[in-house]
Amino acid sequence: MYRHLTVALDGSHNARPALIEAVRLAAAAKARLSLVHVISVHDFVVDSVGMLDLQGLQEEARGQGQRVLDEAKAYAEHHGVSDISTHLLEAPQGGAEAAALLVDFATGGASDLLVIGTHGHRGWKHLLLGSFAETVLRRATLPLLVVRNPEDDDTPSAGTAA
Repeated sequence: MYRHLTVALDGSHNARPALIEAVRLAAAAKARLSLVHVISVHDFVVDSVGMLDLQGLQEEARGQGQRVLDEAKAYAEHHGVSDISTHLLEAPQGGAEAAALLVDFATGGASDLLVIGTHGHRGWKHLLLGSFAETVLRRATLPLLVVRNPEDDDTPSAGTAA
């Protein structure tokens, strides 16, 4: 059974199923759980077009990342996990750098399992946007659990016109 799990969290609805599964496994095994959020100021800048204050963006990204970690920790504690650590990492360029930082963290921390969520893009979206999960998969040398959100990003949600 697993003794130390690391779960990647980005605050998206796709990370939630990964957190739920990691917490379920950690609680059952009485394992240590490392919650990790990788800040990518590059990605944050793209999402915040028009904001040019890099220092302000970094502070906002750190604040959002800490909130993600705090909420995940509260969820894990509520569901019976007692040995929890939170980690806020920074990958200025995002993408492959963020994946490498995550895998290196999990490997260096002697994790038995790395848990990540996936967005479920298919076809052209997948080709154009790439896949963080695939990048992690190619780099990881430890066991990896990829948890797909049952609500595929490519499927219109209920109540939304197709």
